[in-house]
Amino acid sequence: MLKKYSYLIILVFVCVVSLAWISGCGGGDSNCGGDNDGVPTIIDDDEDLNTYWVARLGVSELNQLTGPEPGHSSLVQAFFSDFTDFMVQLADRDYYTNSCFAYTSRQVTSGTIETLGVNMVTFEGLVGGQLDLMASGDPPKIDPRLYPGSAFLEDSITISVASSDGLTDFPSFTELIAAPEMPVVTQLGDKINPDMGSGPSIGISIDRIEPLVVKWEAGAGDYIDVKIIPGSGSDTKHLKVRCVTYDDGCLEIPAAAIQYLVPDLATNFQFKIERHNFVLHSIKDGDATKAAALIDVSSILEGTVLR
Repeated sequence: MLKKYSYLIILVFVCVVSLAWISGCGGGDSNCGGDNDGVPTIIDDDEDLNTYWVARLGVSELNQLTGPEPGHSSLVQAFFSDFTDFMVQLADRDYYTNSCFAYTSRQVTSGTIETLGVNMVTFEGLVGGQLDLMASGDPPKIDPRLYPGSAFLEDSITISVASSDGLTDFPSFTELIAAPEMPVVTQLGDKINPDMGSGPSIGISIDRIEPLVVKWEAGAGDYIDVKIIPGSGSDTKHLKVRCVTYDDGCLEIPAAAIQYLVPDLATNFQFKIERHNFVLHSIKDGDATKAAALIDVSSILEGTVLR
């Protein structure tokens, strides 16, 4: 059985924080607020994660609307790790709803992560064609690949891991995952179809009493991750407000969560809305889980917002 903190760090690595295992979207006629802003179930059986051998693979496309180098960039990553001797104490959080919380500290880690062997990871369905990432170094690792431009060409991505399948090698496997569409924001607070590249105000004020309504074109993502992160001049680098919810097109960020950002000295904030698709590929040895691959692909829209 996994140690408590080893199990939690696995979820942190794929950005699925404190899943509430909520199976429905709530009642009522609106997808905003209350029980509608829940956390989707993306892991059906947590026994499929009952292992110290964990791979984290992903493709992330970022559409950055502001900053010194705006535009699209894509990041491809693959890590194969043994977490037997590694633990983490998660950062403290203040929760405002099932979906939304604020970080109030940094996480603390201890121990070491051992690298498991693989020979090559192949990604198919990307704009640049088939991408083969070879392991290199001592111990051999797959280096992340960052390149300009969009990531996803096909409706789905095929990921194949080739290893020697030795005693310290992560097992070979192939998995298919749907490619996520880039989010389109249709409302931010009182602004309809906001220009996210122009620095709209989101009303960060101690006097705020209404939630911040965020709407987007609903899609087929497994979950939506919304983040508001202090930018220029911030004196609390760990601080951020974060909401993980359904891809149903609407989220209410509570007024108290927005108020939490007020004391920070930042003059602007990063606003990110991320559409994620997730697959857990569990590799069995009889009834036991030998290894688990956490595969997460995302499309991220990022802009700068003001108080």
